[in-house]
Amino acid sequence: MMKNAHSGAQSDPRLDAVLAKLPSEDRAVVQGALDKAERTKAELRFFADHDSLTGLLNRRRFRSELDQYASFTARYGGRGAVMVIDIDGLKEVNDRLGHQAGDRLIRRVSEILRERVRATDLVARLSGDEFAVLMPQTDTAGALQLGEDLRAQVAEGFSSSLEVASASISVGIAMFGGRDAGSESVLIAADQAMYEAKEEGRNRIVLFHASEQGGGRPQRAQTTSARIRDALTQDRLSLATQPIRSLASGGIERYELFLRMTGEDGELLPAASFIEVAERSGMVQELDRWVVARALELMAGRERAGNPVSLHMNLSGASMTDLSVLEFIERRLDEGEADPSRCTFEITQSAQVEDFDIAGAFADRLTEFGCEVAIDDYGAGFGPFAYLKKVPFDVIKIDGTFVREMAINDADQLTVKAIVEIARGLGKRTIAEFVEDEATRQMLQDYGVDMAQGYHLGRPVDAAEALSAKAT
Repeated sequence: MMKNAHSGAQSDPRLDAVLAKLPSEDRAVVQGALDKAERTKAELRFFADHDSLTGLLNRRRFRSELDQYASFTARYGGRGAVMVIDIDGLKEVNDRLGHQAGDRLIRRVSEILRERVRATDLVARLSGDEFAVLMPQTDTAGALQLGEDLRAQVAEGFSSSLEVASASISVGIAMFGGRDAGSESVLIAADQAMYEAKEEGRNRIVLFHASEQGGGRPQRAQTTSARIRDALTQDRLSLATQPIRSLASGGIERYELFLRMTGEDGELLPAASFIEVAERSGMVQELDRWVVARALELMAGRERAGNPVSLHMNLSGASMTDLSVLEFIERRLDEGEADPSRCTFEITQSAQVEDFDIAGAFADRLTEFGCEVAIDDYGAGFGPFAYLKKVPFDVIKIDGTFVREMAINDADQLTVKAIVEIARGLGKRTIAEFVEDEATRQMLQDYGVDMAQGYHLGRPVDAAEALSAKAT
């Protein structure tokens, strides 16, 4: 009987019968291809659950494991803890030494986590500088001891092979067990305890206490997370839009969309007031999907009315490394009536992108569909240069902090001129944000900036009204 060559695969009698009829040389080629396909499947399964930089579990898989353990303790009883760990000052390392140095620091911290936790503990990388540990069947003393071991080990410093001689971490711990502890509330509590540790001076541990739920920061953050979830399920999200004008003609070339959330009191909240919590709680991808779906509906309506419109949509760093978001966008573009060439996806340069290779492939795929990619907030730190090298793009949006006061600030003027020269050299177009007066608009036009937006050129208004099929 012929041996099945599939690594780790179960024997398929029908396939074996086909292979048996092939000449030996052809059979070897086919079996080699099948082996390679099986290995590729295994690799894809691994990367679906693991962070590509560290090999730790990713946020999605960690949440799944946490959900299961929380359900188990709620049903059968038990105890446990969740620890959220943040590397202090990683952004400064990236800005001062570059992202490669930051990546080496992340990998070293992940190695310390692997070495110090118990065999039964689960370790994950949640985002760029944030990790989490699930500690089943541990008590408060055990959780605090592990947290202190990790903090002390990182604070001891690193070998000379790292550009960063030393670092520190802030640690937040939340205990759970019993019938009232859901996985999301425990993770958010640990996350908020970690932020308390940062506010108290970094390089320390904070234990979340249930008594804090009556007030203070943990309760506010948990409320915000719940409000985001409610807004997604109760249709309390909306879009505002702001025109982007050509500096040569003054006409509107396109519009940018901004996410808004209606609070319980009816107040319209900007994304800046809740997006950080959405990123930490893993809901930002859902918000991005919502924005993309509504934007494409608006575009399709204008297409049908014979009055097409070009729109800019923002994508978070987390979405740029989530292939399910890419599949969602592709499916909506395939099934809908929106013209992909009128879609511009803005990658916020200031956001954490965990894997530039994946983000680059994501952007590549969008451009293959005919969409544009814009780099937003361009100009802060060393991050922009990594984007230019690894993420394909069509448009550079100059960070508004260099535009708002450029009419009276020589350094801002030099920075904007330099960005325009970079864009021209690469054959890309430029957009300036935060244009608030005529002097700035004229200066940008003189420098050769292609487009601009800001209160001087048009304030944000409700997108449903401004971009209705009849709008001009």
